[in-house]
Amino acid sequence: MSKISSEEKLEIGDQAPEFELENYEGQKVELSDLDNYDGVLVVFMCNHCPYVKAQTEELRKLDEEFNSIAIVGINPNAETHPMDTVEKMGGFIEDEGLNSPHFYYLADPDQEIAEKYGARCTPDPFLLDYRHTVFYHGRLNDKTGPNDEVENRDVKDAIQKMLKRKEPPEDQEPSQGCSIKWKEEEE
Repeated sequence: MSKISSEEKLEIGDQAPEFELENYEGQKVELSDLDNYDGVLVVFMCNHCPYVKAQTEELRKLDEEFNSIAIVGINPNAETHPMDTVEKMGGFIEDEGLNSPHFYYLADPDQEIAEKYGARCTPDPFLLDYRHTVFYHGRLNDKTGPNDEVENRDVKDAIQKMLKRKEPPEDQEPSQGCSIKWKEEEE
């Protein structure tokens, strides 16, 4: 397991790339399907990553605190890591308690969406406002290990600012986690 930081490909204020991906049950979800939400938190994540597992509690809290925000987990490793397959995604969501009506877990088998967003690690969160422009790209919080205490809930703070129509946070610390298992790296 290597630790890598996210990078800036999309700038704050950029229009987020549209996507049409399937969940683990074969249902298609498009970004435009989420227009009725006040924002969308897109998190590139996967089943096996210990950094993702350390953040599932934070994702559950955000889902409970902000039901006007859709949370979309996008799995770029669905075809590149044996623990991240589409068949195992439903069990992961169930086990981690992320099976709410506002949480969508989608597979990105071609890794096209991860590439368009500039995602590099899991988890790698992007907060989009109601127009689907990038408001925040950085860590969920300052927790990096399963036993670490959370002092700063970066995404929560960003969501609160976004909902109050304030400016994006000036300090956006990059996320850190496992590297995405890119197809070209596999060969």
